Amino acid sequence: MRNISRRDFVKQLLTLAGGGLVAAGVGEYFLGNSPGGPPPGGPPTTTSITTPSENLPLDYRDFLSWLQTAASHNQQRSLNVSMEAEFTPIAIQRRSIDFLKYSQITDQYSLKPYALQLSDVSLMVKTQSPTYDVFSIDNQNLGVFKDAVISPITLAQEYPDLTYPKLDLEQFSRFVWDNVATYPPDLSLGAGGSTASNVSLFPLDMPLMVLFLRKDIYSQLGMAIPKTWDEYFEDVVTLSQSGKTPFVTANMASPDISIVYEFANHLASFGAKLWAVDGNNLTPTINSDAVLAALENFVRFKPYSDPASPTYTWGDVFTSLSRGYAATGILWHDYVNWMNDSIRSNVAGKMTMVANPAGPKGSFSTFGGAGIGVSRYTRNPQAAWLWLQWATAKGTQEALLLDQLHVYPTRQSVLELPETLSQLSGSGYESPNLARSIWNSGGVTAVMGFP
Repeated sequence: MRNISRRDFVKQLLTLAGGGLVAAGVGEYFLGNSPGGPPPGGPPTTTSITTPSENLPLDYRDFLSWLQTAASHNQQRSLNVSMEAEFTPIAIQRRSIDFLKYSQITDQYSLKPYALQLSDVSLMVKTQSPTYDVFSIDNQNLGVFKDAVISPITLAQEYPDLTYPKLDLEQFSRFVWDNVATYPPDLSLGAGGSTASNVSLFPLDMPLMVLFLRKDIYSQLGMAIPKTWDEYFEDVVTLSQSGKTPFVTANMASPDISIVYEFANHLASFGAKLWAVDGNNLTPTINSDAVLAALENFVRFKPYSDPASPTYTWGDVFTSLSRGYAATGILWHDYVNWMNDSIRSNVAGKMTMVANPAGPKGSFSTFGGAGIGVSRYTRNPQAAWLWLQWATAKGTQEALLLDQLHVYPTRQSVLELPETLSQLSGSGYESPNLARSIWNSGGVTAVMGFP
């Protein structure tokens, strides 16, 4: 491969980003930026919040019964929660009537797009304000906010009477535990975080980036699902010549964390990383042959992309796809919920999603999940601890998986239940089944938590 200087590398990446600065996605940089979240309008309806308790999963009923007893000893009756306006938080909010009913604690929600939620949390932490009792943090931002949360290990020790006896932290997926709950992230597959000094959060969600395709157009053109980047590029050229859509693809190439997320799919598939890790030491590797090959693979799709892609976040890519402007795009897997919603999408029933195309090292999907924790500045630590356990409990995650949004659980144990496996074998579970297949394959990469 031809040699390329660090400066030329940056120029290529900046060209892809439309001349913007590829930022790390942390701190006050984002206070003036507004990456897109889900499109406007109320969240889709999940299973009725008046579902009789006898229809709830057994583990969920068990937790709610415990919650009712434990909360009776708690005098704090309200709390405020800040999370991104993404699918797991929306599903949790839709279930909040259960928390209120059994705890008698009123939980107020602030769900905002990534940049706005990050701005809120940044201001709260800077001023040490009790604005929110609980807030979510994306894994790459944990290093900035880890000192602003109370470790759940500490909370369990301080409030044993308010700690669920079946909390069992080993049920969480090891990948998300190491990359979201633990700081610094445990990349060694060693013992993992287990103390108040290295565990900051509970894992909240597990979104993966996957390839969305217009299956109707693929069928009309007699095209097969692409398995490699080269096959996908050939498809893109064919789709461009067909004129079936105004643009062939859309990319989340906004000059913030968005472009880093999408580029990470290419990086991993070429066996590349932006950093070499040696303990807690990070060394840039942007001049490596593997990184440069991944970059060249990424930028070759630019001429066929929606021209507004340099300003796009994931919400904008959804808009381009759902309105029929683009025929393909890489997006978080749980957006299928809205892609097939005829109220929100012009292509409902015409889209499918598949694992990302493979490079020399295989197919990889970027993980973009968050953790959830109790603010160090809260005035309601007991109520917040009860809420945190409820939102991430095994039983709650069973209910959220079976609800209409089919939220993929961060607790691996949920997917080992016979009743869960039985449900997943039925229709309507395309999203969690694809995510499960990718997780089981090991083809997942994460944006490293920034120092």
